[in-house]
Amino acid sequence: MKKSAIAIVALALVYYWVTHRSDSMAYDCARSKSPDERYVAEECTLDWDHGDNPKYVGRLYDAATGKMLARRTLHAPDPEILWVANYLMFSGGGDDGDMVALPPSLHDRIVATYWQLTRW
Repeated sequence: MKKSAIAIVALALVYYWVTHRSDSMAYDCARSKSPDERYVAEECTLDWDHGDNPKYVGRLYDAATGKMLARRTLHAPDPEILWVANYLMFSGGGDDGDMVALPPSLHDRIVATYWQLTRW
């Protein structure tokens, strides 16, 4: 039983390290405020690899508190932050995974909170 618990904790630590270390290595970030100035979006390069679809992270923050409200990992040849009606788009292609409804859904908020709680 004790060995199983140790193995589970070790696997969880490895998982968190692998999935969260990429954000700490993000670079070339661009920020944009929403037209109503309630939100701030940030898009950073995670892995360029000189390919057609580099990897990016897109984050949405509350402008007043700085709290992360949504986070997306995306692949886009030419990313950009677009504020369209009640949506934030991290890529001009309009892929559903790159769009965040404003205000963000409960799912987006839970994922963002989880992401922040598991950062070290």
